[in-house]
Amino acid sequence: MSQYSIGREIAYKLKFRNVLIWLFIMCLPIIYYLAVRDSYEFKDSLQVFSFMVKNMPIFFTILATLIYLPLFSAELKNRFLVYTRLRMPIKKLLFIKFSANFLLSFSVFFIYIFSLFSLCFYIFPSLGLAHLQPEAYNLNEITVQEDAYTRFTFTQLLEYGSLTYGLIYSFWVGINAAIYASIGFLLLLIVPNKFVAMSIPTLIFFVGSYLLDRPFQLLDAVFPYNYIQQPIWTAVTPFIGLCCLCLCLFLYIRKKFDYLDDLI
Repeated sequence: MSQYSIGREIAYKLKFRNVLIWLFIMCLPIIYYLAVRDSYEFKDSLQVFSFMVKNMPIFFTILATLIYLPLFSAELKNRFLVYTRLRMPIKKLLFIKFSANFLLSFSVFFIYIFSLFSLCFYIFPSLGLAHLQPEAYNLNEITVQEDAYTRFTFTQLLEYGSLTYGLIYSFWVGINAAIYASIGFLLLLIVPNKFVAMSIPTLIFFVGSYLLDRPFQLLDAVFPYNYIQQPIWTAVTPFIGLCCLCLCLFLYIRKKFDYLDDLI
């Protein structure tokens, strides 16, 4: 176990079946778009992109917590950590698993969003698969670009180039997915009911989206396609709150570490 590392943990969890499942899920919005694209007139590539991700908030936290946490929950149920701690310090083992959960969740969503962005901004237009009609919105090539700069939160980054927007926004969705997955990971260590522990991040996401006023709703902070453009700091503010919650859970676990044996 001395050679056990974050990389080996990630490689172990990347089973072929799991990869196929995630590839299938990633293809669903693409398939839907290709099936209905002739029924819509899009003003630009940004509208195509927002069309493809508009339903993602419904499943966002659910998918983020399903990437790694069910496997970790099964290990807790089977007392895997109890047996493994005999060959490796439990703190190191948990750090490896926490890091693997964070990196996998981040990577899956970063790749997913950036792939959709690349399709909408580069591949579909070059293949003639994007029916762009800015004139239907009383816009031309210049005014539609100016409109995109002020359409949604984060699209102000388009002034620095579409690739800049694509990379930063993909990173943003990925890091949010990783934070929700991290909250779920930490809750698995302290909440006896594992289903409840994995459900709480989704509950936080939707309750926070309902109770908080705009522009600080958790949903709008990640997928700002149903609200007018806001300064980017308004999206960062609720994210900082999630990071504080994650930190509080970590400090609680660290304080109660010696009393977690019955749970792990």
